[in-house]
Amino acid sequence: MNEQIVGIDLGSSKICGAVGRINSNGKLQIIGITSVVCSGLNKSVVIDIDSTAEAIKQCVTQLERMTDTQISEGYISLPGGICELVRNTGMIAISSEDREIKQSDVDRVIEAAKLISVPADKEIVGVEPEQYIVDGYDNIKDPRGMSGMRLEVEGQVVMAQSTAVSNLLKSVKRAGIKVNGIVLQPSAISESVLRKEEKDMGIALVDVGAQTIDISIYKSGKLKYTSIVQLGGDNITNDISVCLKVPFSEGERLKLKYGSLIKGAEFDDEKIRVKDSYNNLMEIDNNLLIDIICARVEELLHLIKRNLLNSGFYKEISGVVIVGGGISLFRGMNDLSKDILEKSVRVGSPEYVGAASPIYVTAVGIVLQAVNNLKTNTSSDEESDEQSHDNKWSKKQNTKGKNKLAAKVKGFFADFF
Repeated sequence: MNEQIVGIDLGSSKICGAVGRINSNGKLQIIGITSVVCSGLNKSVVIDIDSTAEAIKQCVTQLERMTDTQISEGYISLPGGICELVRNTGMIAISSEDREIKQSDVDRVIEAAKLISVPADKEIVGVEPEQYIVDGYDNIKDPRGMSGMRLEVEGQVVMAQSTAVSNLLKSVKRAGIKVNGIVLQPSAISESVLRKEEKDMGIALVDVGAQTIDISIYKSGKLKYTSIVQLGGDNITNDISVCLKVPFSEGERLKLKYGSLIKGAEFDDEKIRVKDSYNNLMEIDNNLLIDIICARVEELLHLIKRNLLNSGFYKEISGVVIVGGGISLFRGMNDLSKDILEKSVRVGSPEYVGAASPIYVTAVGIVLQAVNNLKTNTSSDEESDEQSHDNKWSKKQNTKGKNKLAAKVKGFFADFF
């Protein structure tokens, strides 16, 4: 697999893009990553298709310069906060003569799980499997290669607003990019920052963006809960702007350059020079800036804790992983989060050279999940080729009319499973 994989993360305030490639050792390399400011999205929903498409074009152009390649297709993310999870079960009969479960059977049972009532304004965008069941034996993670008569899947069917999905796709297509697939944002982030043991024990994934906070909970390795809080990093910037009477852009600069949650003796006498709305220079105390940031960050953390408590999984999670550029980059974030959330907390970043930042977790995760899917499909194609070859050989060996009755009986009983 030498072709490049492109992941595009459409966030609330910026578009992040990543390009990955499998090296000779079979490991993924991130060969290009960037981000572009975007004003066409509001709280994870497209409000201006042209503006969003233009930002995507800029992002792709920068990636092309970095990688010296032409980009015409890619994978995109779908925010978990605009999705709804509906639990359902799918069931099929294994149709092959040897009763071996293949990738095609897994695909069929996933499609069977999608057979639910869907509101007129929503559509199904995917299924998050929780477990597979083969002839009554449950807790199976991957049934491929096993033998059985009946295959079931229990999982979460992911539904989203049709208009939200449609506008995302239109924006990407208008930018001249073919959409190869959609990746659920929590799944993408979990691929890039969560460890397997964390997902098994129970973990909360908190993605703090500019305008929203997406909260996802994993337990026993599967996505159990998603929610959205309609606040984010822009609220901190707005507080700085109002309290210090400076433009929003200046407030954002101050937040990114001097943002901290730690007060200390070395900062007590420090002054920061800022420009007001009339371009006049003035000085403010560093501690005043910290007080403004702390007040809003504490409020956001309390809202996150309330959401976790309301989810019903608070006692079951072992810790919290915070990602995104909203609050994760502040100094002292870990200590304040532990005090308020009363859980172990860490800031998540992808472990790739040049991409080790909380703001790139979704873009890198999209590439990771796309690579995993392509590997699965490749092995499935090879499996199908082998099966086709075996079937041809089998047909040559069998005499005409042999086992017709047995085949009819098998087909009859298969209809009941």
